[in-house]
Amino acid sequence: MSQEEERRDSEEKRYIRIAEFEAWILGLDLPSDPINTQIHAVSPEAVKNSARNVFEWPHDYIFAVPASPIYPDAKVSYKDTITKPILDALKDANGSDDRVALMAILESYAKEGKEPFVSITEEGIEWKGSNWSEGDKYNLLTVKSLNNRLANLRKKELI
Repeated sequence: MSQEEERRDSEEKRYIRIAEFEAWILGLDLPSDPINTQIHAVSPEAVKNSARNVFEWPHDYIFAVPASPIYPDAKVSYKDTITKPILDALKDANGSDDRVALMAILESYAKEGKEPFVSITEEGIEWKGSNWSEGDKYNLLTVKSLNNRLANLRKKELI
């Protein structure tokens, strides 16, 4: 099929869809004046214009959801249970990203029994993931994995 035939075919389909849309609107039997409902049907001309507008300029009828304002006390949820304690440790360290100092702060959280921490081992800090259930292995936070998590938080612009 040539490009000209394809173009004509797509135009035919477009006009068929517009006609179907016009018929659907007319089938609704809407009043042309919402205040004065004595007039029973919308004028066919108004239907034709509306149908053509929706199909010709659909982006005018698609509205972007307004961005919700971010409040300092808004509840934020994170994908993983370890993210919030890491962000808290950063606050306690006054924004310093000294890994050893952050690990020490996180170890103090673990000693206090804060969630999601379980215990401190020679290798690092054990913690429960968001999908953890009884009998599962714990995750291990080491200086290296903390470094990776901090890099990911930077990528996501959380720090």
